[in-house]
Amino acid sequence: MRRFTIATLAILTASGFVACRRGDPSANKVGHWQVVRSAAWEGTFRDVHFVDAQTGWAVGSRFSDLTESLIVHTDDGGATWTAQQSGYYGPLRRVLFVDARRGWSIGDQGVLLATDDGGTTWKKRDIGTDEALFDLAVVPPADLWVVGDHAVVLRSTDGGASWNTMAQGLGYESFRAITFIDPNRGWIASYSGDVYRTTDGGKSWSLQPTRAAAGGAIEIARLFFADAKKGWAIGDRRAILATVDGGDTWTNLTDGSNERHENVYGQVRGSADEPLHSFMLYDIDFGDPKNAWIVGDMGTVLHSIDGGATWTHQLGGPLNIQGGHPVLLGASFVSPTEGWVVGEFGTILHTQDGGTTWDEQSATGTLLSGISFADTKRGWTAGDRGEILATRDGGRTWAAQNSATMECFGAVDFVNRKHGWGVAEWGTIVHTKDGGESWTVLETPVRATLLAVQFLNERVGWAAGAGGTVISTTDGGQTWTDRSPGTTRDLFDVDFVDGRTGWVTGDGGTVYRTTDGGQTWAEQKGPGDIWILGAAFRSARVGWVVSADGGIWQTIDGGETWSAQPSGVDVPLYDIAFTSDTHGWAVGGSGVILETRDGGDTWQKRQSGTHVSLTHISFVSDEAGWISGEWGTILRYSVEEPTLAAAG
Repeated sequence: MRRFTIATLAILTASGFVACRRGDPSANKVGHWQVVRSAAWEGTFRDVHFVDAQTGWAVGSRFSDLTESLIVHTDDGGATWTAQQSGYYGPLRRVLFVDARRGWSIGDQGVLLATDDGGTTWKKRDIGTDEALFDLAVVPPADLWVVGDHAVVLRSTDGGASWNTMAQGLGYESFRAITFIDPNRGWIASYSGDVYRTTDGGKSWSLQPTRAAAGGAIEIARLFFADAKKGWAIGDRRAILATVDGGDTWTNLTDGSNERHENVYGQVRGSADEPLHSFMLYDIDFGDPKNAWIVGDMGTVLHSIDGGATWTHQLGGPLNIQGGHPVLLGASFVSPTEGWVVGEFGTILHTQDGGTTWDEQSATGTLLSGISFADTKRGWTAGDRGEILATRDGGRTWAAQNSATMECFGAVDFVNRKHGWGVAEWGTIVHTKDGGESWTVLETPVRATLLAVQFLNERVGWAAGAGGTVISTTDGGQTWTDRSPGTTRDLFDVDFVDGRTGWVTGDGGTVYRTTDGGQTWAEQKGPGDIWILGAAFRSARVGWVVSADGGIWQTIDGGETWSAQPSGVDVPLYDIAFTSDTHGWAVGGSGVILETRDGGDTWQKRQSGTHVSLTHISFVSDEAGWISGEWGTILRYSVEEPTLAAAG
């Protein structure tokens, strides 16, 4: 009953068959796995730009290959998005268009891509540098500026065909942001937070200090000026710096304590009462002179209705974006009511009512670390950034639930359609009594990352996690008792076969057994110095474990000794489950699914239809199972009666 770990991915990241065995109850049936949910785009969008309510582009990089660029385009307001080929292998950071056909995008290695056909074809322009480029400004029709590392400030007056260096007097600083209101007047910001202004098209620059207002040097991610006087600089430590005199003086609109951010800006403290996260603000855009939006870390969307004088939270943190809390990196608004924001996990969100409500135009891809079904219809999966998804139709469709936390989940477990628990970072445990319509954060005596949870009924359960943590409850989680066995090893799974007999397993081949419900534990000799990531016990004597090196081991004496079973794979195996004494499954990296019908003597690969890591597996019967994985991936297993031709 392995529950996949949050920490394991960071450490370890370095469709069908016909059953035809005699005596097998499903021998005359066909079983297969089907991907029922996955991220639309396995990557991060760093910027988005719309030229009207129908036509837009988003750019970034693919996760499956960190050097591959990602450009997607819509001509129907985001109802559908299609990929465009850039011919460039590297992350793209900014995209700007002057009309539906002419646009540019920048990225690493001095790359500037240009298109004059709406992105059907993109061509690389030589701009005379191989430094990373961070921001792009366009003054229509053809005046372009780019800034980047090591004093890169370049200007083109012919749409990018030729370029001139405009960094006179700027030293060797690296620049992160640029904005121009006409060919002569503009501002740039350095990595250290210094702002410089030009009034002669970049021939000379004057320093405009921001550090006094910001309380020190901060990284500025974006600049925006509405005219020659009013402007904003946003960046690290949730800073929103405003000027009304063209940058001669600045005011920090978000200066103050955590209490101010709670009371004025709508943020609240996270789990375990830790101070507010210091988050980064990444982009700012105006829908009209009064309405503006800023996006940032923790899914933050800030909105102003008074031209940027004051800001309130629309999304982020406790306000719970559906699908977790991805970092939002880009924003584009075409009116006071309609706009788009983009970010990590392939996130594309759209609003038509000024940000009061948002809809996903791209299925997000947070890591899903656990999955649990109460029956063949009702199930839940949980993962990063407090994400919990629920299904009422056996996994065909999924809807986000408000989990009451933004901590990353390690596992989830339901004992029936109403009662379920999720465990997460900082000793966080959430509980629902109504099938997830509402979740409540429970008090626990630990602050470690919890990675596994198992309940036998509505009252009796255990959770385990980092640093050898084990806690138990006999009242449904209202109170918890520390039952740690005395190891500092991380524990990745907990598996009880009844109210008294159970095991916890973890790194270094750690195996502990209890016969009194966890009050005392006996250390057992595991199968070796390996990372045991999942365990499945059928009885007090028979069980299996899987490991980070693709190993599978079985015990027939309650964990006293272990024998290796050939898996045939060398990718991490994250979870294992048995539906009978002979029929079992294991899942792992690179979309691996293994099946055995002889108790593990032989294991066979099965088609998964995906290449992502699969983290957890849940069965409610021999014919109904589900798998969770990276990039929001969910698979469903079903068994069908064969056709006459197949049977013959």
